[in-house]
Amino acid sequence: MTDHTPFGTPRRRQRPLLGCALRLVGLAGTVWGGLMVILAAKRVHTVFIPVDGIGPMMQNVAVVAGIGLWGALSLVVGLRMRRHGRRHHVRVVRTMEEARREPYVLYLRPFAEDATGTLMRHAFSRWMGVGGSLVSGSSLTLEEGVCRTFSAFGRPLAVGEPDEALPLAGSRRLYLPLHDWQPTVTSLITDARLVLLVAGTSQGTLWELTEVMRLRRPESVLVLIYGDRETDDVRQEYDDFREAAECELAARAEELRQVHGPDWQPPRFPPLPGFHDPDRLRWTTLLRAVIRFRSDWTPEIVLLDPSAVDAWTHEGRVRKMTRTQLLPLLTRLHDDLNGIEVEEEPAVDADRVAALPVPPTDPR
Repeated sequence: MTDHTPFGTPRRRQRPLLGCALRLVGLAGTVWGGLMVILAAKRVHTVFIPVDGIGPMMQNVAVVAGIGLWGALSLVVGLRMRRHGRRHHVRVVRTMEEARREPYVLYLRPFAEDATGTLMRHAFSRWMGVGGSLVSGSSLTLEEGVCRTFSAFGRPLAVGEPDEALPLAGSRRLYLPLHDWQPTVTSLITDARLVLLVAGTSQGTLWELTEVMRLRRPESVLVLIYGDRETDDVRQEYDDFREAAECELAARAEELRQVHGPDWQPPRFPPLPGFHDPDRLRWTTLLRAVIRFRSDWTPEIVLLDPSAVDAWTHEGRVRKMTRTQLLPLLTRLHDDLNGIEVEEEPAVDADRVAALPVPPTDPR
């Protein structure tokens, strides 16, 4: 496949004007819904004040409940419209030359994980469904949050699911054929500035893991462990990944030793650590942990643990957790990548990664 060979496209044509309209209408719905919820919350303290006759009180309760439900529905629908509208604005990469035009972060994940990646930020926890959107007002998805966190290292790029109607909000997308996709992914892995691999047990993901270990420096690879609202503990899913990954690496050990030396042994992934204070755990992030690698490919796990930090609000705890648990990882990653590029690619501007971002807290 040459650099100019065109990639595929999503099943439906992107319509930027429609996307703008959806985002504007969704923003209006979000604002209107939020005002209705605030109005209902202010009235809820007065509806049960005793009055002459039962009728007026029940009527007030019905009115306040109706306003609150209307506002909540408007808010949730508005958030989803904004999220869907952004899908019409995701850039679709057409050729390999276009993908290589600027440094990029390659985002590899099992397509099954797109169901988690498209969840919005208020889906952080078991209890923050509709209620979370009432206090957050953000339509940012998990994938968009991850991409923003690592965007200082390059523009995120991902392979889109071949049969999806529209690209998902988050990374730029390129579409490969169902057959003969591996050479292109190998080339993308080789040229990326940073590789993010979401843990999974699919054959494609395990092949990508071994290709990453064959082609990349360990300092430029991170493995992301996702959870979801329905799963309180992802240990079983992670243990399945550990077992499958170690079997795959053992099967290709001879091939990997040709790159890393005859004494190289496949790394063994450590177990997922427990939370600092499980009794205080009320919610968990969709991104549960990040695995980085030492120079000899020894894995290290950074657990995102809300029970290890204290703050007055949910957003405050997220920010503090980011500062204390995720930011040191990003700082070390910046130093490692900067050292590699000073040695090998002095033409790349290191200022682009000087300001390390955190998961966004501003509403979209």
